[in-house]
Amino acid sequence: MTYIAQKQDEGSVLAREIASHTGVPLKYLQKILRDLVRSGVLSSVRGIGGGFRLREPPKDLRLADVLAPFDDTLERTTCPFGKAQCDDQDPCPVHDRWVKVVEAYRSFLETTRVGDLMDRPLPERKG
Repeated sequence: MTYIAQKQDEGSVLAREIASHTGVPLKYLQKILRDLVRSGVLSSVRGIGGGFRLREPPKDLRLADVLAPFDDTLERTTCPFGKAQCDDQDPCPVHDRWVKVVEAYRSFLETTRVGDLMDRPLPERKG
């Protein structure tokens, strides 16, 4: 996402360009990009001048929105011990601590924007 965001002013970005610069296998990346288009995070255009673009400015795009198609963390309330009912009324041994971890992670995803990550250099292909 940061790669696409950093290239936003140059126009759409091709999947093979992203794969080349990040080292993510193209077939795997295409599935990720497809899911992000379906969820409304990206737009895509086929043909000459086509590729992928963010639908929102990077300063407005939350990490929670980017991860939502792949991670149910924002909805997850599963007990780390697998207890069917784990809440304040019937807690597991680590419930009080686990709730704080989940809340901190959710807060991080909700408050961090793709734009916050753009001061890092573009990822380079490894290997």
